Amino acid sequence: MKNLKMSMAAMLLLAVSFTNAQEKEKMNHDHNNMNVGGMSMNNMQMTPKFSDENIADAYGNYILIKTALVSSNRNEAEKGAALLVKSLKNIKGTDVAIKAAISIKNSQDLNAQRSAFSTLSDEMAVLVKGKLSSGNIYKDFCPMALDGGAYWLSSEKNILNPYYGDKMLKCGTVKEVLQ
Repeated sequence: MKNLKMSMAAMLLLAVSFTNAQEKEKMNHDHNNMNVGGMSMNNMQMTPKFSDENIADAYGNYILIKTALVSSNRNEAEKGAALLVKSLKNIKGTDVAIKAAISIKNSQDLNAQRSAFSTLSDEMAVLVKGKLSSGNIYKDFCPMALDGGAYWLSSEKNILNPYYGDKMLKCGTVKEVLQ
């Protein structure tokens, strides 16, 4: 009986030690390598925040268009452009951007949408510059787009090319970081 008690006490001590080791390991893990929603924390970027709510809305709608073009989704680009036109109307000096957004909204051709997106991107870069209160916007460039190269804006450092979609998804480089 004495041996049984000693064996049980040893097993209990071993179980407690193992549990403590597991808890200690959990506490010492590297937060940089965590996986959140399928995305590594190393790859996550802080969403840009703006000092002007109207510009924040416009930028969010611009990103909807960019994402649709990356996916080669003409219909979603049209929807994003319709939203962008509404939000740009609340901002002075956006006539050229509105015209480009209307071209994207009214076009039935993905290549024409991408061409108008280049003009829109140039205008949006001017619009958001100096208006960030936190975070970064990456001004990316593809030298092969539209026979001479084209820019676009992104909230993440990783290149996702809206001018070629999955044909040349990673073609481009970050040319400027807007802060």
